[in-house]
Formats: sequence, C-alpha cells, structure tokens
Amino acid sequence: MPDFMDDYALWRRAPFPRLRRGDNLFRRGENLALIHGDLALADEHTTQVIRLVDDGVFKPAREDVMSLLEGIITRLERFGEGATAEEREVIDAHYQYAALLHRVYGQFLRIGSSVARDLT
Repeated sequence: MPDFMDDYALWRRAPFPRLRRGDNLFRRGENLALIHGDLALADEHTTQVIRLVDDGVFKPAREDVMSLLEGIITRLERFGEGATAEEREVIDAHYQYAALLHRVYGQFLRIGSSVARDLT
C-alpha cells in the first residue's frame, strides 16, 4: 500500500478529471456535472493537506470531507452501472480521482491528529 507522501505526490501531479464538452449525462436521477462539481469542492477542501506537508500546520476543513468523498464514490458507482465504454472512461477518471482524494485526506486526518496529540 502506498504511503502518505506517495499518495500526496500522486494527487499533486494528477490532473482534475474533465467532462467532455457538451456532455450532460443523466442516469438514475443523477447528473454527472453535479457529481463533478461536488468532486471539485472535495478537492478544494483537500488542499488543507498542502499546509500540513509544506508548513506542518494541521487544520482540517470544517466540512466532513470523508463523508463527502464517500458519497461521491457511491454516486459514481451507481452512475457507472450500464454506462457505455465512452461514458465509462469519464466516470472512471472521476472515480479514481475521488478514491485518491479519499486516501490522501484520510491519511491526513490520521497523521494530523496524531501530530496534534503529540503537541498537547
């Protein structure tokens, strides 16, 4: 299993997944563009990890980022059911990015909380 810094470096290099121009995919009452927007929000919250790595500052987002990401992953799994090969490529890119954020942010919470405990 990759360690925190490996996952962190992978996240920092990974491009944010894209929607193809003009795509407005709907399935099971869900819109992929809305999932994409929620993933962008989760990515923004995950930037708190940069402060830990660069400055040693542990300040988690106020939002429950892990639950947000778990919801995104679940929605993508449902959305992917019955997808065409072309759709699958876009959905998989979003899923892989969400799973990476989930690993990075989860490790950030574990590392940061232990660092904070050590300081008290």
